[in-house]
Amino acid sequence: MATLKPTPETGNSPKPITGRRSFIWKTGAAMSAVVASAVAGVSKSGADRSTGLQDQIDRLSSQLGSLEDANAVRRLHQVYESRLNNGMYEEVVGMFADGAEVVYNGGLFAEKEGIRRLYCNHFAPRLTGKKIEPAPGFEPDPAQQLDIVEVAADRRTATGQFPYSMQVGEPMTADSSLVEMARLQGEGIVKWWEGGTYQASYVKVGENWKIKRLEYRAASKADYRPGQTSAKPIDVPAFSSLFPKNPTGPDKLIAAEVRG
Repeated sequence: MATLKPTPETGNSPKPITGRRSFIWKTGAAMSAVVASAVAGVSKSGADRSTGLQDQIDRLSSQLGSLEDANAVRRLHQVYESRLNNGMYEEVVGMFADGAEVVYNGGLFAEKEGIRRLYCNHFAPRLTGKKIEPAPGFEPDPAQQLDIVEVAADRRTATGQFPYSMQVGEPMTADSSLVEMARLQGEGIVKWWEGGTYQASYVKVGENWKIKRLEYRAASKADYRPGQTSAKPIDVPAFSSLFPKNPTGPDKLIAAEVRG
C-alpha cells in the first residue's frame, strides 16, 4: 500500500507581519521625538522663567541699594549741616574726599588744604554757618526747598541739591572803643543772613560716602539777625584776591554765585 505523505504547501506559508511592527516602531520614534522636544521646551521655558526672575531680583536689589545710598547721602548732608551749625569746622573738613572742592562767594577752594582754609580760617572766626530761619520777606520758593538726590547706576557717585538758610559773619575792622568792647564780649562780628541752595556731588570711598564738590548758590542776602521783624537786602562783595595774598582767600576766582 502506498503511503501518501503530505506535501508542504509552500505557497501558503504564513509571512512575517512586518508592516505593523514598522508602524509601531515609527510611531514610537516619532512620539519619542515629540516628548524629547516637549521636555526641551519645558526646560527652556523653565530656564527663561528662572532667568527672568533673577533679572527682576537683580533689578529690585539694585533699586533698593540705590535707595539706601540716597538715604546715606541725605544723612551725610544732615551731619554736615549739624557740624557746621555747631562750629565743628575741622570735623566738617574731614567729610570731604581727597581732591574735593568748595565754591563759596565767588571763590573756589581746592583740595583739603583749601577747604580747611575756608572752614577753619574763614568761617570759624566769622561764626559763619549757623542755621537760622529765612529773613522776613525773603522766604524761598518752595521748589528751592526740595531735597533732591540722584545716585549713579554704578552706585559709586551721586549728586544732591539741598536748601540752606544760614548766618554769615565778618569781623569788624574799625578801631573804636565800641568795637573793642564788642570784641572783649565775644562779639565784634557783623552778621547777616544768606539763603540759597547747595549743589553737591558725592563719591563713595570704600563703603562710605564723601563730599566731592559743594557749591553754595546764594539766592538772597539780607541784613537780618534772629529776632528781628524786618530785613533789607545787602550787597556783599565777592572774593577779589587769592591765597596767599588773602590769607583766607580761595585758590581760584569764579563768576559771582548770587543767582538773582
